[in-house]
Amino acid sequence: MRLTPSELSSLHHDLAATLRRLHKALLEAEARHYGPVGNPYELLNLALHHSQFAWLRRLSELIVELDEVLDEEEAPTSARYAAFKTAIEALAGPGSARDAAFRKRYLELLQESPAAAMAHGELRRLLARLPDEQVGKPTE
Repeated sequence: MRLTPSELSSLHHDLAATLRRLHKALLEAEARHYGPVGNPYELLNLALHHSQFAWLRRLSELIVELDEVLDEEEAPTSARYAAFKTAIEALAGPGSARDAAFRKRYLELLQESPAAAMAHGELRRLLARLPDEQVGKPTE
């Protein structure tokens, strides 16, 4: 599947926004298991440093990587987005999990959090629009 630069740009923004919503919903759901959190700064500190939130850090890193693509001088290619698709699916499914601890907790919180479940559904829809990696074929 080849997407135009305009289509990739639109998809990029939708994907980034959806991943942020999903991350926020998962973070808030995990915080409910942690206990009372005083303010957003305390939640940020927990997300960065507390072991209970460590499983979410790979998703945080993917969001940062996706944001960094916008800072690059060259326009990202379909192959680059195919790599993001593969990385996201390794965390959130549907394929086999590269990080079993992430997947286990992720699936548990999807059952508890309607906001996370809705964001997951939107993420699945967007990932279906991204190109697949094509092994052995020339990239753009």
